[in-house]
Amino acid sequence: MRVRTVLLAACFSAAMTSVSMAQVTGKIKLDGAPPKMPEINMAAQKECNALHPDPVLEETVVANSKGELANVMIWVKTDDPDSLGGAVPKDAAVLDQKGCQYVPHVLPVMIGQQLKVRNDDTFLHNVHSLATINPAFNFGQPTKDPGKAVDSPKAAEIIKVKCDVHSWMSAWILVVNNPFFAVTKPDGTFEIKGLPDGDYVLNVWHEKYATKPVEVKASVKGGKAEINHTFKATAMAPSDDHMKLASMTTTSGADCCGNCEAPSATSVKVQTLMAVKSN
Repeated sequence: MRVRTVLLAACFSAAMTSVSMAQVTGKIKLDGAPPKMPEINMAAQKECNALHPDPVLEETVVANSKGELANVMIWVKTDDPDSLGGAVPKDAAVLDQKGCQYVPHVLPVMIGQQLKVRNDDTFLHNVHSLATINPAFNFGQPTKDPGKAVDSPKAAEIIKVKCDVHSWMSAWILVVNNPFFAVTKPDGTFEIKGLPDGDYVLNVWHEKYATKPVEVKASVKGGKAEINHTFKATAMAPSDDHMKLASMTTTSGADCCGNCEAPSATSVKVQTLMAVKSN
């Protein structure tokens, strides 16, 4: 009996290890030369300008010479998150203000996860979320702040965040209903851990190339799957596909800070190339 108990425990441990080590990996790239991003002019704000001896570029498209694309969010699409398992992350999702920029530029948050806003600068910032489904927030942080808690999101939503003091500052908070998500690194790679074997649909979002998430199929076998996705560098997602994001609207009397112009109505079809490998 004791031997059987030990064997069962070993099998259970191995199964748990297999699940915990399961991973979906991949890379998001651009086909063609990345568009040149304009330099941010911080000259009018001396405290910001002093923090950047080198030019700072807008972060709409962050890609290297190989076309490897950062700030792309990938997550499992599901109407039944309980079926996936996984828990709400214990650590808070933190949006920082550092050097007159939001860090990170794209912040993933799970429904129910704690959300904090931090200020690493020694001067005033105003953090203004343009949420429409979740509770919006709009407050100032006059100096350094290790993290001000805001209401945990209650529903999935893509939220634009801006600063009413420094008009160039912007970020995105993507609220999802399960813990299986990732944001691409500077080399375009991502990793989603802990997903059980099975067939899935992943959402791929980017603020320029996929404002309406692109769906990509993934088959996780033996705890692994590889998903690679490529956008045409010259393509741009149709503005009509922006899911009526709060970033395109303001409440009555809100200060747009000269940064709320609607996007161009020109629609250009996004051309994508996809390679799905599983092993």
